[in-house]
Amino acid sequence: MSKKLAAQALDALLSTQNSPLSKSEPTKAAPKKKRSKKDQLPKTKTGLKKIKHELRYGHSVKRNQEAQKARENPLERLQSQMEKEEAIVEKNLNYYKVTQRVSKKELELRKKIKMLREKAQGEQSRKTGVEQDESDGEDF
Repeated sequence: MSKKLAAQALDALLSTQNSPLSKSEPTKAAPKKKRSKKDQLPKTKTGLKKIKHELRYGHSVKRNQEAQKARENPLERLQSQMEKEEAIVEKNLNYYKVTQRVSKKELELRKKIKMLREKAQGEQSRKTGVEQDESDGEDF
């Protein structure tokens, strides 16, 4: 169907509904929603032109980028790469520090275990000290 014919048919239908012969109240046509550019697909013609242009002339852009990389100082490139890696490592460390925090209850239990170990080591050191004192008097 052509656009003109479709428009004429739609106008004819709307005019018959709004005619005084029908006893219903005339209704307003619902306002059309305007599509934002985000909702619309890109125009095919311009999209195809961009693709064709990239196919024809894209190699020169790649060559220019490679030449620019070759002109860069390799030490600066290495330093920037290391800075990026350090930033990532620091970010990961911060994440693990936040997510792997110890609860208060766990801290209390660790303190108790530490105290018990210190007591046990203290008793063992006293026992070994006493045994050594006793053995010093008996030389055969």
